[in-house]
Amino acid sequence: MLRRARPLAMLAVAAFFLVANRTSAAADADLRAKADALVAPIAACVARADTDHPVFRGCYDWHSSVHGVWALAAHARITGDRRHEALVFGLLSADGLARELADLQARPDFEMPYGRAWLLRLAIEFKRTFSDKRLEAIAGEAAQSLVAHYTLAPPDPSSSAYDSATWALINLRDYGVFKGDRAITGFVDGLVRKHFLERRACPLMKAEVETREFMAVCSNWAWLVGRVLPRDAFAAWLQDFLPASLVIAPIREPKTVHQAGLNFSRAWGFWGLYAQTGEARFKEAFQDHFEEGFARRDIWAGDYDRYSHWIAQFGMMALVVSHDERHVAP
Repeated sequence: MLRRARPLAMLAVAAFFLVANRTSAAADADLRAKADALVAPIAACVARADTDHPVFRGCYDWHSSVHGVWALAAHARITGDRRHEALVFGLLSADGLARELADLQARPDFEMPYGRAWLLRLAIEFKRTFSDKRLEAIAGEAAQSLVAHYTLAPPDPSSSAYDSATWALINLRDYGVFKGDRAITGFVDGLVRKHFLERRACPLMKAEVETREFMAVCSNWAWLVGRVLPRDAFAAWLQDFLPASLVIAPIREPKTVHQAGLNFSRAWGFWGLYAQTGEARFKEAFQDHFEEGFARRDIWAGDYDRYSHWIAQFGMMALVVSHDERHVAP
């Protein structure tokens, strides 16, 4: 019996991995198709000259241009398609970056903290994708300016939109990890332990739906805490902050231009929480929110001034997180 069981067991294992590989291949193809759809309006807006900034001049405004260039680099990495590489490198000239750096230094309040946080994400992605160091100087300035900002003004965890402290600190910490800079990661961890660990349910509906803004509060807040606390401590904290009984539904009909981006910004945090915890409810929340946002092509590929200069980048961020932050919990 034992001699017969072994081949049967081996066949079962082989069948499992065959199905798993097919499922993985289908998921990769689906991600690629969605990334390719989203990248079209992104490339179109990055190529424009909507402002007089030397580098980040497309996509209507500076911060949208930054996360537009980020999205093109990220698309190249997760799909292997380098069709937009020439556009990216053509923008990121040495002279243009030097002028952008001088502008950040001369105007410390400019794009603080939102655009500077996206600039750090761009620097990480650009180096990771293209093995090029040209963004190191400007990213270093952005990182130190964020440290100075939150040294003088402690972060408000419930802040949203362009003032979102959770989004800024997620990117600052990721930059510190990427650079191996323990001073930066220690700074962020200290802020999180001091300001973000109150044991209460997150006021999700009030903070995110009633304000009608684009940046998720609660999922980003929890995702940030999960980067800092040990797994067991985080699991206990999370059950108070986002209890399993909480119903989190995607936005079906956005009430404002900004709220049209909320499904995507919620989605990336939900996948981050799934990767940290393995809880199926967060994977389901990611899928519900991403699919609801992606289905609205009339929004993310539609009116340029209102929507298509920025929302597709948010969708790309959700895809990149689902690509990079795999389910790691036991």
